[in-house]
Amino acid sequence: MLTKDAVNFQHAHIFDEVKDEVMTPDVTFTYVRRAEFFSLPKKLQRLIQDNQYGVIDKRQAARLRDDPRSQFWANDKAWRKVSYNTYKHSAQGLAVYPKEPVNTTKFSSSSGVNTAPDYFASEHFLSDSQQANFLANPALLNSQYGEGQANYIAQSMQQNSRASRPTVVEVHLPAVCIYKPVVQSTVLLKASHQVRQNFSNHLLQASETVEQLAQQYTGYKNANLIYDYNLGFSNRKPARSGTSLRVPDGWKLNIEGSSSNSRTVVIKWQGPTNGQVTLQLDKKRPDEVSFWQHYFSVKPGVYTVVVAASGAVDTTTFTVEQPTLAYEIELLDEAGAPQANMGYKIRLRNGHVITGQLDQNGYTNVSGPDFENAKVSFFELDSEDWSVGKV
Repeated sequence: MLTKDAVNFQHAHIFDEVKDEVMTPDVTFTYVRRAEFFSLPKKLQRLIQDNQYGVIDKRQAARLRDDPRSQFWANDKAWRKVSYNTYKHSAQGLAVYPKEPVNTTKFSSSSGVNTAPDYFASEHFLSDSQQANFLANPALLNSQYGEGQANYIAQSMQQNSRASRPTVVEVHLPAVCIYKPVVQSTVLLKASHQVRQNFSNHLLQASETVEQLAQQYTGYKNANLIYDYNLGFSNRKPARSGTSLRVPDGWKLNIEGSSSNSRTVVIKWQGPTNGQVTLQLDKKRPDEVSFWQHYFSVKPGVYTVVVAASGAVDTTTFTVEQPTLAYEIELLDEAGAPQANMGYKIRLRNGHVITGQLDQNGYTNVSGPDFENAKVSFFELDSEDWSVGKV
């Protein structure tokens, strides 16, 4: 039936409620350090690794603190999910946000089944000017199409007249980060997961001996320091001139880190040794992280390392030191009197033996980079005749 009364938009109709879900705002995700990532709870690791959640910085965390989808974590002896205020004041915190944008519209019908009406049918026979006139004058719409159909069309026009929201686009800028060595740290030149013995090949000349070669490269005149790295040769079967021997030649230091949205990483180091290298990375999505590492030769001193990846730059400064261990040897009898001029020998971990003699007070002081786990003995005493006293 036709009526000239104004359309009652509160009138119950087949689609009694339209809800627009809030779209994900424009969010830029950042990276998380590898060491910190593996310290996170397994649940949070999976969310980040499966690309469901991304890490956001403190500025974006403040902007999204009232969004129920935001998660805030703090590490106080153990990682736990906390409120924004606790995260804000924590010494070590992490904020994450969903990566999947939500821009759908849900409809609820009176029967309780979610169905979406086909608004395109009304759009085909209503021009833009007609829609504007009908929205300005609801009575005109009601009189022309009837109350039920008028409600249907009015709701369609209201839906189409809403301002279009911008599409959510994730921006992933190139990023690079150095994990090790840590800024202002000290690295000792001793075998570890970060430091390796460097090697080179040396062609033994007729005028050289293996003992001289060991003295040149290690500082100790001990042929075993060369033979240990060359199978088939020993003091009983020495290497002849013209033999290419693998000799220890300094140390290599591992630098490692991560980068994203870049296919190459350029590493440049300056210090007692200088150099530059370009690493090629596997192709990945812009939001995925690539891990890289490189060993380069180092000597004692201060180093500065700069790493660049598609415009992103990170730097670290550290000190490389040669470890020096010192031993004080003092030999006393049971009454506490010094045993003067007693001969001693020290066997180092590399097999080299250092000999010497105590002074008139039964004392000496020796030191060197290879004195770790050294063993001391005395020429004139059996091992049962003396013992280590309290320091």
